[in-house]
Amino acid sequence: MSAIAGVAAAPVVGSAVGAADVDEEAELENEIESGGTVNLDSDTVYEVDDTIRVTGLDDLTLDGNGATVKIGPTTGYVFKLGISDDPIGDLTVKNFNIDLSTDGAGGRVFECHAADNLEVSDITVEGEHDTAGKGPMLVGLHTSDGSGTVSNVNLPDGGENSSSGYGGTGMFVSDNHTGEVTIRDCHIGPFPDNGLYCSNSEGEVHVEGGHFENCNVAGVRLDGDKCSLKDAEFEYDEDISGFDGQRPVRCDGGDIEIDDIHVDMSINQTEAIRVMSGAESVSIEDCSMDLHGEVRDAISVTTGAGSVTTSNNDISGEQRDDVYHY
Repeated sequence: MSAIAGVAAAPVVGSAVGAADVDEEAELENEIESGGTVNLDSDTVYEVDDTIRVTGLDDLTLDGNGATVKIGPTTGYVFKLGISDDPIGDLTVKNFNIDLSTDGAGGRVFECHAADNLEVSDITVEGEHDTAGKGPMLVGLHTSDGSGTVSNVNLPDGGENSSSGYGGTGMFVSDNHTGEVTIRDCHIGPFPDNGLYCSNSEGEVHVEGGHFENCNVAGVRLDGDKCSLKDAEFEYDEDISGFDGQRPVRCDGGDIEIDDIHVDMSINQTEAIRVMSGAESVSIEDCSMDLHGEVRDAISVTTGAGSVTTSNNDISGEQRDDVYHY
């Protein structure tokens, strides 16, 4: 995306290095500056190793049109679209293929902060995220009535255990998220510091469908004013060196509904679902768990947690307890 150079007026745009010609660069720069729709060329491989940062926009649609963006060595941000204190009003990001095959291609590929409406869809990240800290994606809504959907985001290759279990997280929901976001039909592979991490006390997060594999800490980690997890699949079949707490689900806080998830777990871990002391209420219903490894408990409840109710769950295996209270 060769040199989309710094722009004096808002929005602020960083620099990048790559293969688009001058006319394409000028068009992209002008369109980003003015908002509206920015289209990438589907036949171009864009090489980016620096930050493209945008603030001060009412609306922006960034459409990759199926183009490939090859990330160079970086531990920073690539597409930083809004910030929590100055989000983009209406933000759409879609149709990207991201290549992380370069050594040191870590950092955050997309950071998406919207005020009112957020749509992120059809993004595939190929290659292992191999640096500590930031994971490939963060999303957030920053008004109380803001809403959005993140769908068909695929991060199958996960992340490298680059810092003793505290490498990248697949997808964050911003700590400053105050609206409502639905995360639908996403595929997240083994990341060392959670697959999908939703941890805040004000916004709503709803996870629908999707496939999560072998993540450390949790495949889905929930904490919000209201959260739900429905129809998702969790496959845990590989003990990964340095991943010392691989579990499908962790409930940290707030009111959480878990419904009709399927867990297939053959590794040796303490539990499939962990309810932490900060959780106010958790319901777990109509779930199936095939725990054919040395899984100690299906559901572990930490002392201090609020109400935990379970019903109509089909749990098989040799676990100590279906529900164990510490």
